[in-house]
Amino acid sequence: MSYDYIVVGAGAAGCVLAHRLSADPATTVLLVEAGGSDRNPVNLVPKGFYFTMSNQRYAKTFVAGPFGAVGATEPWYRGRVMGGSTTTNGMIWNRGWAPDYDALVEAGNPGWGWDAFLGAFRSLEDHRLGASDYRGAGGAVSVEVAGPPDPLSDAYIAAARADGIRKVDDWNASDDDRVAYVPSNVENGLRMSASRAFLKPARGRRNLTVVSRAEVQRIVLDGRVAVGVEVKTRRGVEHFDARREVIVSAGALDTPLLLERSGIGRPEVLRAAGFDLVVESPNVGERLREHRGMDFRFRIKGLEGQNKLVAGQVRRYWTGARFLLGRDGIMSYGGFNVITGVTAHPDSDRPDVQALFTPISIDGSRLGPKRAVLEKEPGAMLSLLPLRPTSVGSIHSAGAGQQPRVDPNFLDTEHDRQVLAHAARRVHRIVEHDEFAQYIAFQTKPDADLDLDDDEALAYYAQNYGNSGYHTIGTAAMGPRDEDVVDADLRVRGVENLRVVDASVFPHITSGNVNAPTMALAWLAADRIAR
Repeated sequence: MSYDYIVVGAGAAGCVLAHRLSADPATTVLLVEAGGSDRNPVNLVPKGFYFTMSNQRYAKTFVAGPFGAVGATEPWYRGRVMGGSTTTNGMIWNRGWAPDYDALVEAGNPGWGWDAFLGAFRSLEDHRLGASDYRGAGGAVSVEVAGPPDPLSDAYIAAARADGIRKVDDWNASDDDRVAYVPSNVENGLRMSASRAFLKPARGRRNLTVVSRAEVQRIVLDGRVAVGVEVKTRRGVEHFDARREVIVSAGALDTPLLLERSGIGRPEVLRAAGFDLVVESPNVGERLREHRGMDFRFRIKGLEGQNKLVAGQVRRYWTGARFLLGRDGIMSYGGFNVITGVTAHPDSDRPDVQALFTPISIDGSRLGPKRAVLEKEPGAMLSLLPLRPTSVGSIHSAGAGQQPRVDPNFLDTEHDRQVLAHAARRVHRIVEHDEFAQYIAFQTKPDADLDLDDDEALAYYAQNYGNSGYHTIGTAAMGPRDEDVVDADLRVRGVENLRVVDASVFPHITSGNVNAPTMALAWLAADRIAR
């Protein structure tokens, strides 16, 4: 019941840490995961996330809001299973670029610049395009490009090229306006989650113990020293001792809640939630940042798209059989086929919006608790997300047994509203080119009466009826100031032997998805922890 390191959370960061720290046979590591096993075959199927992302067997649901003029609420799903959200997400391997990481150093966090992260990415990757100055080969995470190409995606790419956007093979090898088939952490048509890449190879180590279906109730503190964790398991409440450190890798939503349950946070928040204050840390749960964008959806004519492949039971069986036989086809890659980066706002000097295209359309009126339902008619979706939001929200505990309060504070800044408006116009311009427009029967979302030239109308629509990226960061952000939750070594200020290593420590979003950046963060953090 005593270990050198206790890692809380077997997600993108926790699996990497467990793998790297337990590589030293003299070091004992306990990995604690609230969810269960990821052994169900559906977790290996890339398109399986349509059935698992919102399924409470594999996911935990947070409710963001109410927000906006209509008092909207939004479910935020996070993986609650071995591998965390890397087992249930869309698997987009989008790393960001040099300015995103060099900004960390410029803000007073030495050692977290682009050169360090690029080295980590190259160590992580086994890219099917082979090694290069910007890609890795031989690493634990297989990265494949979505394919084979399909006619509707090729039509979208042709439209993007007609709009002056460069077609590239490797999305992550540059930072200009570009379009590419999506890179995903997939190996031979199977999902390469953090659990599969890092935890599975390490499970045979005698110095690594993995406990599942075990939720950490609080970090046990002796004064201001972390000495272990209190865990609710199937056997009851158990205590595990940490001889060196407790490392929290529970994700940007659960990490601040665990810190608050342990007495670390804002005094007024802890008092209202009924928790005793041990260490005042005013930004625990604050500085939350999340993408806010919107979808364009279309009814398609002249081409069939991919709805037909999975919309009916018979076709699903046929598509599934093809996948089982050849590990290819629609089921063998993630949620989107094509990724686009464009510079939308006139003051931006690099791409400030990400647009994701898929020849599939979801029936928004039939979203269920266990799976998404596709439309029966041919359709397509184009989802845009402004990359670097400046609006900040919060997440805080409301007390034991209560749903946390999540305030996303979407589009609160003029910057975010302006970028959103320019992004909507810029992205929609792509599909207006004949190369794609010839296949549009009509637009199904948003309604045709939404004026794309009206900035206020676009911001209102996106805030109240738009979409989020599920790329939350910042709720335990690193920084050099006393009020920053963790320092540059990711140590929690005011508490000894306690670190946070997950997406919550990023003070800003690294221009896209947080899947790859969080794994790279943990890879680098392991070196700091072990030294």
